Amino acid sequence: MAIATSSRSRAIRLAWLDAFTAGAGLGYLAHAYREVVVANPAVIGLVLLLVFAVAYLVRTVVRALRRANSRVDTIFAEELGKKPSPRPR
Repeated sequence: MAIATSSRSRAIRLAWLDAFTAGAGLGYLAHAYREVVVANPAVIGLVLLLVFAVAYLVRTVVRALRRANSRVDTIFAEELGKKPSPRPR
């Protein structure tokens, strides 16, 4: 269990680092292309809405796949528990 917690903590730190890097990059681009950002707020808003929708969809798919994986694991565990012993009698 300690290994899972450690890898989860590391994954969270990496996610924060990725988010910071993406934010810094977007901030730089917004500063460099200030006129474009001010001239096209509707397009930028729609793109942000699309990005959030895709992120929500990916989150939903990942949750569904994890749920299905746990069901498959349960089925395998039940079936393997019913399997006769491989030793000859």
